Amino acid sequence: MAEQEIERRYVPSIVEPIELEERSAASPTIKGISPPFNSKSEDLGNFREVFAPTAFDKIVGRHRNDPRGGMDVVALFDHVGQPIGRTTNDTLKLAISERGLAYSISPPDTTLGRDIVTLVRRGDLYGASFAFSVAPGGESWTQEADGSAVRTISEVGNLYDVSVVTRPAYPQSSAALRSLEAWRAENLTGHELEQLVEQQADAEADKRRRWSYALTAAAARLVSARLKSNAPRIK
Repeated sequence: MAEQEIERRYVPSIVEPIELEERSAASPTIKGISPPFNSKSEDLGNFREVFAPTAFDKIVGRHRNDPRGGMDVVALFDHVGQPIGRTTNDTLKLAISERGLAYSISPPDTTLGRDIVTLVRRGDLYGASFAFSVAPGGESWTQEADGSAVRTISEVGNLYDVSVVTRPAYPQSSAALRSLEAWRAENLTGHELEQLVEQQADAEADKRRRWSYALTAAAARLVSARLKSNAPRIK
């Protein structure tokens, strides 16, 4: 089986806020939703994305006797470094709620953990992100009335991490873009196919014109250089 490509998405705090639960007799807990269900994402590069409520059904609560192993997802800060939570020891808890995939992180009593709690309390963190791969057959594409494409993910193949982040980064969506191209190629109408062929022909013709111009200019420079070298010098 081909290895599933890891994709990353970001959920800003204005869409799903990061919550800090602090109780006098318990350690602080960082909570939130990442991703929300049935909610269209921002533009990810010519398409938007929706996670169906079924997307994480085969991930959350996966038993250790599963052929793929039990669920092992880490919580990170800015996607790197030491984990601040992990599902295998319940310092990261994941649950499917009506709103989306809910996470609950119990950060460690370390400098890093205390710093993150302070950043959440102050509102310095941008939001949450998650790294995942799509299961084979776990996506579908539709086209909106305005011509834009929407990708619906119904089954995630794996979930690798949930991170709280200080700033957004461009989503890693190369796998989705390749899937979009394949879907569009399979669903082009006759007219759209003719337009695509014309565009490709125009691009190829333009490339040939540019190459011809470049050769002509190079030849002209060569002739000019030879004329100058053969011209009589005035003493």
